[in-house]
Amino acid sequence: MPGATINNQEAIEMMNRCKQEIVSLRATIDRLQPKADAYDNLAIVLHLLPRQSVGMGENVVWVLDKRIRELEAKPQPIADAAE
Repeated sequence: MPGATINNQEAIEMMNRCKQEIVSLRATIDRLQPKADAYDNLAIVLHLLPRQSVGMGENVVWVLDKRIRELEAKPQPIADAAE
């Protein structure tokens, strides 16, 4: 919606939903990690796949929590970039 704005409370609610989804997915990953590790070990032993490098990504939950704290401290509406 061009010209649409959301207030801080709506932004906080949206970010909290995103945060909960990420936390839920991380729990699923933790539950499935042993199976993935077993598969990776079999693939290495049987030389099925090349070894993958392990990298670190941005902690999105931390970023969302930080932004929520900022918005809760300054209750102002968020304007659309088109305005």
